[in-house]
Amino acid sequence: MLKFIHLEQIDSTNAYLQRQQSECDIRNLVVSADEQTAGKGMGSNGWESEVGKNLTFSLALEVNFLPAERQFLLSKAVALGLIHALDTLLPEEKLHIKWPNDIYFENRKLAGILINSTIKANMMDVSIIGIGLNVNQMQFQDWPTHPISMKQITGKEYDLQPLLEQVAEQLLIKVEQLKSFPAAIEQDYLKRLYRYRTWADYEVDGKKMRLFMTGIDSFGRLQLLDMDNNSYCFDIKEIKFLI
Repeated sequence: MLKFIHLEQIDSTNAYLQRQQSECDIRNLVVSADEQTAGKGMGSNGWESEVGKNLTFSLALEVNFLPAERQFLLSKAVALGLIHALDTLLPEEKLHIKWPNDIYFENRKLAGILINSTIKANMMDVSIIGIGLNVNQMQFQDWPTHPISMKQITGKEYDLQPLLEQVAEQLLIKVEQLKSFPAAIEQDYLKRLYRYRTWADYEVDGKKMRLFMTGIDSFGRLQLLDMDNNSYCFDIKEIKFLI
């Protein structure tokens, strides 16, 4: 059973749950906020969100059944949970997971995911899953990711609380599936992966490269081939998608 807390303003919902973790049981707790004053994306990336217009929340889940070496499976499951929730509201064929776990509508970023996990011995423990989903915002800065919102796509205004509950429930369902059907999660992830099995342009060490995406390895690294059939394997921040 998920528990929900809503705050008007916080530095970040992920940071809030991390602070609470030493004081109380945060499992299955969802914390949302109208405004995050220090919301983060992957690495040092910021996250733009107009106050009260979008979903910015974090969910804490116990994932102690997952070996630490397979933690990218969690990233896959979370991305699938989010995209499956959106499938019921937006054109499914235009929604993709951009490696590692951003949600794109065509070539524009709709949502981002940030996961902070604790590990005990060689197993995962509790993971704090942060989600930023563009919902009702109509104007964005000119970010390289070309942000887009659900309202920009459909012209509809969305009630944030029911949407939050729908998304959080799908996240929980997909993470639970990792216990019994991890192979299905991996297969479904590839089916929705942006640019999978296609040629596209990337930037590596400041140089433009034309590469063919072949998949993801067990550590979550991106696998590609060049025109001469040379193979490449990139970790996060080692390759840039040119869009």
